[in-house]
Amino acid sequence: MWGRSRAGGTPPFGAAAWFAAVLLVAVPAAGQVGPLPRYAQPAGATAPVPPAGPEIRLTLPEAVYLGLRRNRAVKSAYLQRVLDKYDLTVAESLLSPKGVLIAGITADRTGAARTADATVTPVVQMLTPLGTSISFAWDAVQTGRRQKGGNSLTGQSSLSLTVIQPLLRGAGPDVTLAPVREARLRERYNQLRLKAAVADTVTAIAGAYHRFIQARQQIVLAKAALKRARELEATNRALIAAGRMADIDLAQAQSSVSVQELGVLQAENAFDSARLALLSLLALDLHTRIVPADTLTARPVRVEVETVRALAFENRPDYLAQMVAIDSARIGLDVARNQQLWDLSLVVGVNAPGAGRTAWGATTALPDTKTDLRAGLQLSIPLNNPAIRQQEVQAAVGLRQSEVQLEQLRTQVDQQVRDAARTLDTAWRQYTLSRQVRELAQKTLDSETVKLRAGRSSNFQVVTFQDQLRAAENGELTALVAYLDALIALDQTAGATLDTWGIQLNDDAAVPEGRP
Repeated sequence: MWGRSRAGGTPPFGAAAWFAAVLLVAVPAAGQVGPLPRYAQPAGATAPVPPAGPEIRLTLPEAVYLGLRRNRAVKSAYLQRVLDKYDLTVAESLLSPKGVLIAGITADRTGAARTADATVTPVVQMLTPLGTSISFAWDAVQTGRRQKGGNSLTGQSSLSLTVIQPLLRGAGPDVTLAPVREARLRERYNQLRLKAAVADTVTAIAGAYHRFIQARQQIVLAKAALKRARELEATNRALIAAGRMADIDLAQAQSSVSVQELGVLQAENAFDSARLALLSLLALDLHTRIVPADTLTARPVRVEVETVRALAFENRPDYLAQMVAIDSARIGLDVARNQQLWDLSLVVGVNAPGAGRTAWGATTALPDTKTDLRAGLQLSIPLNNPAIRQQEVQAAVGLRQSEVQLEQLRTQVDQQVRDAARTLDTAWRQYTLSRQVRELAQKTLDSETVKLRAGRSSNFQVVTFQDQLRAAENGELTALVAYLDALIALDQTAGATLDTWGIQLNDDAAVPEGRP
């Protein structure tokens, strides 16, 4: 058995200690729950405090403007726009002439004869809106030979021009310019994607700023509650000293003070967490000391649902992007139908040998030959190839799916607008009621405090009303922030975030221009 030695004896120590020795496990000290991590400091040690910078007061518009200048998601979106624009430039160069220069030199030695050939072949190709493919090439060759009888230098060149005009498949500007039209639709989609990214960033920063102010105000409310609890404790001590209250009743007031001190600590921790979240969105150093320069205020806003609904259909990036997807699917369907036609093309070619050879300085040359002219028709008929029909089916189904998605998205936008408008109205009513609750709770507490000093109430009643006031203050603050968040959400639902903040997207700049 494991509990005895090989000789049959018992280990000189317990089984747990024996396993710890074998496995090299550090046994925690008595009273310690578990091992301390390496970064833990012993009790009483002072942790190093990072250097504190200057305090920065920040308003909400300043936070939004700063975030658009520094936010990493916005920077990444604008960097992506550089690639998007270049892709559009490449696509729009479809009809531009394109050339290539092919050059080479070779040397050959056969016995006493040495031969060197130099070739230069520039080729230019061009596509017209009708689908016409034009190819022009100049093939120039210069040959030098060294033999016993002497040296010779010969050169020859030829010009060729080929024109291919599709008559059925691939003919016409609708098919030829389809890649350009699709590229322009992609550019429109990319612009909408940038708009959505900036709007999302603005919404996130505004929401984080609201959390920031809320956490700051929570500290104020927690300290006010702590002050009331301490005043109650002082009142209890005065009543005890006057012989109007028993000593045992002081414990409830002291407990209330401890609870409120805990609330202050929690509020300060929440404030630091909200500060870090805002700094992260603004891409600032997390050691930056920022304080809100604004106060949370609200005023009722009247919303016309139909007006907001129409605005959403005109400005929502996701809705407009789906319309772009439908246009792209229609182009794909037109191209797929065109690909089912027979491939009938008119081919015209011209070949002029010997042209340009004098420029090579050749001493001898091949005799001139006649210019070659050719013209004809090429016909290609696909037989038993269901893949061609498959492309049209896929394009038609894709178009119909995009239209169904647009209908579904239209319903979602309508629902979201109505929900956002109703949420905004409900949030304002909740804020109004919560403010009334807070005012009444304050009056009730003041009245009960007066009764306590007159000996007509108890600590239990006062502490209860203090807790109710604290909950009412938190409820009012939460309702106020919820209303402000509902305003921001309604803006985003209607696609009006950038218009509300006066932000203009400038694709030519590294960052958007905004009016804080």
